[in-house]
Order: sequence, then C-alpha cells, then structure tokens
Amino acid sequence: MHSRLLIAPVLLLAAGLANATNVFDPFVGTGTTLDGGSVPLNGTLHDTNGNPQPWVIQVYAGAGECLRLFVDSAAFDAKLTVVAPDGIVFRDDNSGGQRRPLVEVASTIQGWYTVQVAHFSGLPQNANFELLYGRFVAGNVNCSQPTSPI
Repeated sequence: MHSRLLIAPVLLLAAGLANATNVFDPFVGTGTTLDGGSVPLNGTLHDTNGNPQPWVIQVYAGAGECLRLFVDSAAFDAKLTVVAPDGIVFRDDNSGGQRRPLVEVASTIQGWYTVQVAHFSGLPQNANFELLYGRFVAGNVNCSQPTSPI
C-alpha cells in the first residue's frame, strides 16, 4: 500500500452498489508529467457465476481540483464510469488508447467520487487491472482534455 494513501471500507446504499472502499490521497500534484504523483490501485473483476459485477471504489477530490482516473493496464477491454457527488456521470471506454479508459474532471466539487471499472460491454470477466488515481491543482496538464459528462 502507498504510504500516503488512506483506505477505509464503506457500505454504499446507492442503487446497484454493494460494499466499496473509500480511498483518500491527501497529495495534490502540481507537476506537469501525466499521471505524475498518481496513486496506483490494483483491482480485479470477478465473474460470479455468469453475473458480471463492476469493481467499485470511491475516491476523494477537493473543490476546484483536477481529478484524473486512468486504467493504465488491463487484460480486457475496460470501461470506466465516474459519478460525482452531485450525480453527474462521466464515462469512457478508450480515451487512454489501447482499450484503456481515461476520465479527467477539470473542476471538481468537493466530495467522494464513485468509480466503477467493468468490461466495456458488460461481459463476465476474471481479470486484473491497475487504476491510477490522481488529484492535481486546477488547470493542470493532467486535465487538459476533460471528459464530457453524459
């Protein structure tokens, strides 16, 4: 586990969400290297007897920050869905290139963002992946191409 990262389990009561984990990284990057200072989070999708479930986590962002979430490696065609605290949804399939999703939120509101990683078409998977979670100062290059909400 990354030394600056705080992780705590939480029960999400929103529709369709079971147990998830809250992840808080107090570091807010100022560098201009893409994903520089991001925290790597390793995850696994598990097919439960033909009932595919997304991998779910909540990450924190402060007001006006740049939030960058990138599936850096995956053995499957991943989809990334991010739900802001106010209910606005961001979704991506391939913006990171080579079937890797990338969501950039250029100006966040303060709070917990629900992040789901799944197969892009909802197919059952038993596969590992790595998600990079980064918080950056407003206007940072890590959010130069913000993801449009859906």
